[in-house]
Parts: sequence; structure tokens; C-alpha cells
Amino acid sequence: MNHALELHQITKRFGATQILRGIDLSIGRGERHALIGPNGAGKSTLFDVISGRTQASSGRVVLNGADVSGMAPHRVSRHGLARSFQTTSVFAGLPVVDNLRCAVLGAPSARGIDRWLRSRAIDREADRILDAIGLAARRDELAASLSYAEQRALDLGIALATRAPVLLLDEPTAGMNRAESARALALIRSTTEGRTLLIVEHDMEAVFGIAERISVLVRGRVIATGTPAQIRANRVVRDAYLGDEALP
Repeated sequence: MNHALELHQITKRFGATQILRGIDLSIGRGERHALIGPNGAGKSTLFDVISGRTQASSGRVVLNGADVSGMAPHRVSRHGLARSFQTTSVFAGLPVVDNLRCAVLGAPSARGIDRWLRSRAIDREADRILDAIGLAARRDELAASLSYAEQRALDLGIALATRAPVLLLDEPTAGMNRAESARALALIRSTTEGRTLLIVEHDMEAVFGIAERISVLVRGRVIATGTPAQIRANRVVRDAYLGDEALP
């Protein structure tokens, strides 16, 4: 398989505490992959290692064929990675459209735009993403005025604006009610078509509804990887994490 993201024996220690314990994981190009596990399993730490916010104690991260182990976040981003976080990270004091303009301007593809064309090209791309995430009507309002669900949609738009082929989404439906969560998942499906998606999510209905493959992380180890049907039927996963009542 042609892999977009490969993790080879990733470990991470904080002092005497080992958080990640030799993680191997490969995600194909265009695949939608979910990472699930109990609180404290190491999911956010693994995202931090992949994106360069935290350095692994050992192991390699290969992104789109390039070894990005140990690189700073901005350098990892240039190799085609974008990330959203558990809490919204929009620029609350800027208009919605300016949040997207900043993201478009920072995309590697923007560097090749001639100066006199740059403003118009950035505006067109920002407006295209506004339409895609359903916020065109809120274009010139401050991001602070958006509802929580709308701010999460803007977070997704900022990640999309980078044109990164690999997206890490950290609990994109956290804090949403069921209707908001359903809309957010529909938005993710429609706007990430063709991109590689690694998503951390606690809502099992959402996970089983969007993921093509699922990996289960428990105490810093991947204990199973498979299709939703395989994970649902895996007795080790049920015993270690899900439980029969947790499955959709």
C-alpha cells in the first residue's frame, strides 16, 4: 500500500513515565483512520509526536515518504500535515474570513503566487472554503461571535486551507450535542474527500460511522487495528476498552 503516514516503534517518556510504548502504524493515502482508547492512553501525545509539538524518545515518523522525525511543527507542516486541536484555536478577534486568509497565506502553495495576484487568489480560496464549511453568511463577523460548533467548523476550514494532504483531527465533535455532531461529521466527510484523515474521537457512533479502519490505543500500545466490523468483533478490544454496551 502507498502510505501517507508511517509510525515506526514510537516511544515517548516523560521522566520515568512511559506514555508511548513502541507504536507501529501505517495509514494509506486517502484513508480515513480513527484512533480510539481510554483517557490517558496516549492519543494526544501521539498526535503531538506526529505533528512535531513533542519529540519522540525513539522511533521514526514518515510523512508522505519523508522522514520528519524530530522536525519542528512548521517544518512538518511543509511536508503536508495539518492539525486541529481538542479545543478551538481560531483567532477570536479576527473576522471569519481573515482566519482563513491567514491559513491560505501560510500554505506552501501560496509562496509561488506572484505578489500582484496573491491578494485575489487568497480571497478566492478563502471564500471557497467558507462555502464548503457553511460559514459564507458569517464571512465578515468576528470569529468570537460564532457558536462553538461553528468555531469547530472554522477550525476544520483552517486545516483545509493549508491544502495539506494529511489531516489530524483531535476530537472534532467534543462538546457538541448529537445534532451538531452529526452535522460536523457530514462536513468532515464532504470536505476531506481524497485526503488522508487520522481522527481521535470518543463518540463511538461517530467513529464507526466515518472510519475505514480503526486502531485501539491502550496504555501506550496499539492493541488492535482493523475495519470497524473487525474492531467491533474483537474480544480483546471489548475487554480492554469498549465493552459491549459502548458499541453502536
